[in-house]
Amino acid sequence: MTQPVHACRLTSAALAALILAACDTSTIEDDGFVIDEAPRAVVTTQADDFTSGAHALVDIEAPYTTTGNLDAGESDISVTTAGEHLYKLRRFNLDTITKYSLDAPATPIWQFSTLDADDETSANPYDLAFAAVDKAYLLRYGQPDAWIVDPSVTAEADFKRGELDLSAYSPNASTNPNMTRGIVVDGKLFIAMQRFDDSFTAYDAYVAVFDTSTDTEINTSQDPILGGIPLPVRNPLTSDDADLIYDASLGLIYVVAPGSSSFDPDTFESTPNYDGGLVTIDPVTYETTLLIDDSATTGQISDLVIINEQLAYVISSAGFGNNSLYRINPRTGAFLDTDGGAPQPVAGLGGTSLTALTADIGQRLWVGRGDGSNPGITILDTLDDAVVQTLIPLSRNPARIEFTNQP
Repeated sequence: MTQPVHACRLTSAALAALILAACDTSTIEDDGFVIDEAPRAVVTTQADDFTSGAHALVDIEAPYTTTGNLDAGESDISVTTAGEHLYKLRRFNLDTITKYSLDAPATPIWQFSTLDADDETSANPYDLAFAAVDKAYLLRYGQPDAWIVDPSVTAEADFKRGELDLSAYSPNASTNPNMTRGIVVDGKLFIAMQRFDDSFTAYDAYVAVFDTSTDTEINTSQDPILGGIPLPVRNPLTSDDADLIYDASLGLIYVVAPGSSSFDPDTFESTPNYDGGLVTIDPVTYETTLLIDDSATTGQISDLVIINEQLAYVISSAGFGNNSLYRINPRTGAFLDTDGGAPQPVAGLGGTSLTALTADIGQRLWVGRGDGSNPGITILDTLDDAVVQTLIPLSRNPARIEFTNQP
């Protein structure tokens, strides 16, 4: 999960001291998560041809020791972390969620189905949003309801505690709302939905809001049917690595949306509609602001990480495998490096395959590279974009990067 970072740039000595303190001290957070070791990166990896996938653990300090190819299997997977555990979601027609301890990251503690007994199609689980150590929300892209679950249990019969009905957001009776990502902010769950019809036409995207104490939907507008927040973009949070991001210092939730494309059956080519961009949501007033309105100049925005109140990074796409990394102002959406008005990418990270983006506790940027025979992660110092580590090699392309012990 992309994590906002709000401290000043840490020196190597300060970062080492912080990591040592994390290793030596057990902390109980208010929501019950136990944190007693240094953060590590958990990376979901996928083969070029999408025939296989796995997850890997990477130390966040040199020499960046990597434990890879963990519990290898299908490629349509994602991971999320909470405290000292990671959870692997096996998606379309796989329909399971698996819990691991970081002490044994290849050995499942349990694996549960994400299907109800009467589900006739894949649940396609996309995300697990935590409210507490014993309460989370399982977002099911292929079904009209999200599950309320208890990840702390050991018996599958105890896992599902309830559900949230999102069927009103389905474009029609034969489709689903296509929920993608969720985040809990100040006792409220925000769920982003893409909303495609039978022909894969993208309808107006929405974010539904629920009170986590009662699990009832909050009507954020006067609409008696769709009480959620309409977004001024389509197809939000398509990238495996993209998340709803809440930045406490800015007081805003951020949503990235690549937007939709039109497919030409004669040429088999897709043309961007440029109906995406970068949107903020005020979690109190539910007001939305379109910070970046995408275009042929900006490309399609697919990922975001916020460093501080003046600096953020986005990945933008000009086509499959043709991505660029840009610096922006997270308050205004303005690109910080331009030439004649055109955004200029970070040196060495333009027009290439960029697959994931996040920042560690030292405000260093981790950039996933899907370079075919040489996939891995490049690390940059966000103070000056200097390369800290040219490449941490991985056996497959990195699709998602999260840090452990950051619930």
